[in-house]
Amino acid sequence: MQRFLGSVLLTLLVGLAAAQNQSDPNGPDTRLALAALIIGIIACVGILFLGSALACYMRRIQHDGYGQHSNYGNSVSDRIDLMEKNPLPAAEVNDDARRQSTTLCEEANMCLGVGTLRQISLSLLHDMLLNLYNIHIKLECRTTQKFQSDRELAMTTAADNETVTKQLAQTLQLIFPNDSSKAETFMAIGEKILKDNTVRQLLDSTFRICRVCLGIVREWEAERELFVGVVPTEGPGYINFSVVDDINKVKLTWDENKFEKDFMNTTCKLAQALRDERRQPTPVEYIAFQLAYHCLAKGKQVTLKPHRSLGSPGFRPHTQTYMSLTDPGEGHVLGTTRFNEWMQGAIIHVEHLERPKHLPRKNIESYRISSLFNFSKVRLHVGQAAPTTYFVGRAMKDSSSGKFEEDFLKVVHMTSATISAAFYQGGAECKVAMEGLTTSQALRYMRALKAQVNRDRFNQYLSAAWNLNQVIVDDFEREHTIELKTRKEIALRAIEITSLGGFDKVTLDGASDTYPSKCIMYQMGFEEALTFNHEAHMRGLVTYFSAGFKFDEIKHAVYAGVDGIGIGGAQVLRYMDSDSGMHGPYTEENIPRILQSRDTAAKSVRGRGVHLLVRLDTMFFEGTISSVENGMREQLFNALLQQNEEEIRSIVTKLDYIMNIPCEFGLPLAGQAKRLTVAETPLLKECAESTYEWALFISRLRTQVSKMDEAALVEEYDGEPWHTYRKKYRDNIQRELLKGYTRQVSFQVQYKTTM
Repeated sequence: MQRFLGSVLLTLLVGLAAAQNQSDPNGPDTRLALAALIIGIIACVGILFLGSALACYMRRIQHDGYGQHSNYGNSVSDRIDLMEKNPLPAAEVNDDARRQSTTLCEEANMCLGVGTLRQISLSLLHDMLLNLYNIHIKLECRTTQKFQSDRELAMTTAADNETVTKQLAQTLQLIFPNDSSKAETFMAIGEKILKDNTVRQLLDSTFRICRVCLGIVREWEAERELFVGVVPTEGPGYINFSVVDDINKVKLTWDENKFEKDFMNTTCKLAQALRDERRQPTPVEYIAFQLAYHCLAKGKQVTLKPHRSLGSPGFRPHTQTYMSLTDPGEGHVLGTTRFNEWMQGAIIHVEHLERPKHLPRKNIESYRISSLFNFSKVRLHVGQAAPTTYFVGRAMKDSSSGKFEEDFLKVVHMTSATISAAFYQGGAECKVAMEGLTTSQALRYMRALKAQVNRDRFNQYLSAAWNLNQVIVDDFEREHTIELKTRKEIALRAIEITSLGGFDKVTLDGASDTYPSKCIMYQMGFEEALTFNHEAHMRGLVTYFSAGFKFDEIKHAVYAGVDGIGIGGAQVLRYMDSDSGMHGPYTEENIPRILQSRDTAAKSVRGRGVHLLVRLDTMFFEGTISSVENGMREQLFNALLQQNEEEIRSIVTKLDYIMNIPCEFGLPLAGQAKRLTVAETPLLKECAESTYEWALFISRLRTQVSKMDEAALVEEYDGEPWHTYRKKYRDNIQRELLKGYTRQVSFQVQYKTTM
């Protein structure tokens, strides 16, 4: 346009010059030509200004879309009518957009049509109603103090339109038992979504859901409550949209410089951005999350690295004992992951805790595997903020006889495939139950799984879960088979078998046929719990307690030095009907109290003392501890066992430099290598052939640590001379201290065998 106007102006000037050459300079023709030139210049400048303004406006429309221009009602009074006062704003489509519509769909921006948007709208409707149900129940229980339900937690399944409509009606009856107008409004929106045939109509219905839900939350005066969950709210956001009418699609756009080109990774970072800004998503951002869930169901996944691992005992950020906040998934998506502080010093654990009708464990496992789809959604929201773990459970039965030998091959392959799938999603740990197996069967099972599972073995842990309320047949390397009946016997043998099986973590569970369970700390006792963690940490195992924890029991597990506490379910992180056993809404509002109970215990003299002991035990396993520090390690253990706070305080003061060793914020192996490079007289050094050999090894290791070269560190760990040093060190301490066994990691290889 600028070139065109310039040409016109040049032509006028040339014409004027010619006229002046051919006529009287003071004649009327000259004055008329001059006036025409001035008018022409003014017109050109005006056209240029208007053209530039129009071009800027169109570029802004193309960049911003209409995600920030919709008008969302703030009160319920303008919302319940079936006719909308504020329809979706019209989307302008210029010729350039039409020409580029195909290209836009292939770029980083996401385009979706009617079929995908309909599924997303229904998913959004379900999640918004679930959130309203949670709020309704919590407000109701403030006065009645009694939750009642005869329905299990819902499970995702394929359904036709009739089933969807029927289920929607049942859900609305639970939320609005005394308000038919609101129920009718949502029913009308749901039926409209099933019939809409343009993206513009579907967007109108979807935004209306957001407006109506926000209005209801405000009517209930719940907008400022901790349990408000996720309620999309109008405001500036990072995701925008525009409608491409000629192909009946909607295009989502975002700033690739702030986020990622990949949509899944962008939504993962968006979840973190919302936490950092402590705000609700906008309606368009919430549509983006629903689209991300849809993509997960189609096989897409978050590929951001690194994922948070469980780390090394004693050297994790924030604190020693992490709270493993447990839920089947939706509670984490709507609650746990909303705030950064709720995930500080926490593990986001996905597990199904509900035990309908209080059925015994022989009928229904105490804890059950949750949906992998739910786990994927949780991973999307957690990102790199916290370790995310997954419960797999006890071995499935294949044959009608249920014999281990007949079931073994299929069980190993099915279980390893499940674990691998969770690790592909970025899981930090998968928990496998050893219930119902003899010790020799458990050992064989673990070794097979260790070889079959696809994972990053330094960041993704395999956990063996042992139930204390069972009789275990101990037939591994026994001349005569015995039965382990006491909890102490089971706990100590669990350490041994888990170590020999090559798993990374040992879990003790106190669940029984009663639910809620009696707290495991009242089943074991402090001395047994402290000894268990001490013995396990010396062998390089991560530890975990679960069953029956409430607020007042947390401190006992912290004083025992456990790495993780499983907490969730009845009365703590879920409502439960005590008669039917059915669970209700997730109670994320209790998370601050849970974490505060842990932090208070961790800051006490005993809490700081046991944290130091865990560090020393880990260093003992690594060989990064000195002989003097090792002697004080045993003194500290005895002082903790006797709860002698004066002696605990004295040892903590003397070894304060151990507590000043930096925490691990990445690969645990890098933390171990760094501790080795700064240690002056580590026990592992005694295994070197010469001082010169050790100096070369440490120099090479120090270079790799400074570069944070994870691949080189892994190769160094498995190579020489580190491998030989560790082997000699294990042989020495097993003879002198550990009496025969320690965790087997590098000393086993994958090999096909018929055993």
